Amino acid sequence: MRNLKKSRWLKQTCSQADTESASVAVVAAVFVLIAFVAFYRVFLHSLAHVPGPFLAKLTSLWRDAGYRRGKWHEEILAIHEKYGRVVPITPNEVSVVDEWAMKNLYSHGHNALKTPWYSVWDPPQTAPQLFSALDKKEHGFLRKRVSGAYSMSSILKYENYIQWTNAFAFDVVGELGYGSQLDMLKTETDVNNLRQNIFDVFKLLSCMGHFLDQLWILNNAAAAKLLDILGGAPPLLPFRNRTFKQVQDRLDHVDEVKREDMLQHSCRMKDAKGNPVKVEEVVIEAMNLIGAGADTTSIGMLTYLFYVVSNPDCYRRLQKEVDAFYEDNKLDSPLTMLPSIVFQLLRHTPPNFTVRGIHIPVGTTIGISPIAQNRDKEIWGPDANKFRPDQWLEDEEKAKLFESATITFGGSGPRMCVGRNIALAELHKFLGQFVRNFDFEFVNKDQPWTITTFWFAYQKNLMMNIKPLLARVDVHQIIHNWSL
Repeated sequence: MRNLKKSRWLKQTCSQADTESASVAVVAAVFVLIAFVAFYRVFLHSLAHVPGPFLAKLTSLWRDAGYRRGKWHEEILAIHEKYGRVVPITPNEVSVVDEWAMKNLYSHGHNALKTPWYSVWDPPQTAPQLFSALDKKEHGFLRKRVSGAYSMSSILKYENYIQWTNAFAFDVVGELGYGSQLDMLKTETDVNNLRQNIFDVFKLLSCMGHFLDQLWILNNAAAAKLLDILGGAPPLLPFRNRTFKQVQDRLDHVDEVKREDMLQHSCRMKDAKGNPVKVEEVVIEAMNLIGAGADTTSIGMLTYLFYVVSNPDCYRRLQKEVDAFYEDNKLDSPLTMLPSIVFQLLRHTPPNFTVRGIHIPVGTTIGISPIAQNRDKEIWGPDANKFRPDQWLEDEEKAKLFESATITFGGSGPRMCVGRNIALAELHKFLGQFVRNFDFEFVNKDQPWTITTFWFAYQKNLMMNIKPLLARVDVHQIIHNWSL
C-alpha cells in the first residue's frame, strides 16, 4: 500500500514538473519569438533603414496610443520635424510629406489602393458608400452619380439655402442634404445630440480601424442585431431614422417637388443597372453629407476666426477687402484660405514607389498627413507654421506651387473630397459676412482654444466677445435671416 501511494506521489510530482517545464518552455518560446520579431523589425525589416521613432518600428501600438490621446496633430508634426519627410509610424506604415508622392498617390491614373482601415466606416445593413469604397470601379460609379450635386454650378444654385443658415454648418448641410434644417440655430441646442454622437463615433472608428480583428467581430449584421436585442441602440440611430423618414417622403413625391437641392439629386440617381436607387442608397448619401460635411466645415469656420483674430492687421485688411467687394450679400472675389482640417489619407504602396530616395516596399501602408504637408518648411518656407495669407499674393509661381501642394481636400484626383465646393462656398460666405457685420476678440487671450484630434481636429473653449457693427447692419434682421 505504501509503495502504491509513493508511486502515485511520484507520478503527480513528475506530472507537475512536466507541466511547469512545459509552461517555462512556452514562455521562453514566446519570449524568443518576441525578441526575434523585435530584432527583425528594428534591424532587418525593409523599412529599418528609414529614420523614425524607435517604438514605431517595434509595434503599431505606439501610433494607436497617439491616436487615442487625441493629440496626433501635434505628434505627426513633431516626428516629421525631427526625422524628415518620410517617417515610419508603425512597423509597416509610413507617413510622407512630398508633392510628388501626393500626385502619385491621389491623382488620376494612380494605382495605389485604399487599405482595409476604411472598411470600418462601412456599417452593416447599409448601401455602399463613396468614402469607404475600396474597389476603384465601384468608387468611380458612386462618385460619378453624385458629382453633379457637388459641382460648383449646382452649389451656386443652392446659395439661397446657404444664405439662410449662414454661420451654422449643420443647418446648411441639413438644408441641402435632406430638405430641412436640423434646427440647431433655432433651438440653440445640439438636436438629437447629433454633434456629440458624431464625435463619439468618429473617435471610436478612427482608432478601431487599425485593429482589423475588431472589424469582423463588431462591424457586421449579427453584432448589430445582438446590440438591438440587448437594448443598446447605435448613437446615430435616431438621426438615421429621421433621415430615413424624410428620404422616403421625398422619394414618394419626387416628381412633385420643385425644390432643387442635393436630396432631390440623390433621389433621381440610378444604380449600376440603370434602375431607380433604393431608399437605403439615398439615406447613406444624406448621412455622409451630415457626418463628413458639417463638422469639417464648422472646424474650418472656427479656424478662420482664430487666425484672423490672432492677426489684427490681417483682420482689418480683410474687413476692408470684404467691404470693397461686398454687394447684395454676395462676394465677387474669393478670399484667401488656409484651412487646417487634419485627417490621414491611407493607401497601399504601389510597385516601385520611391520617395526622396527612400524605397517603400510594395504593400506598405503609406499616407500623407495634411497638417504635416501643409506646414512643411521646404514647401512653405521657414515661416510655415505662421498664418500669413500674403505669401499667396507675393509670387505667382509660388502661389501655383502652394496650390498644387496643398492637400487639405485630398489632392486633385478621383479621391479628392467630393464636397470641396460646398465647403468652400460655406466658408467664403461665412467669413465674408461675419467680418463685415461684427467685431470680435478672444475672451481668454492666453489660451484661446484647445484642440483634440480624432480623425478631425475638434476645437474647444474658443470663447469670443462679439460686437455688432451697428453702423453697417440691422442686427435684428441678421438674426432673422439666420433663423429662416
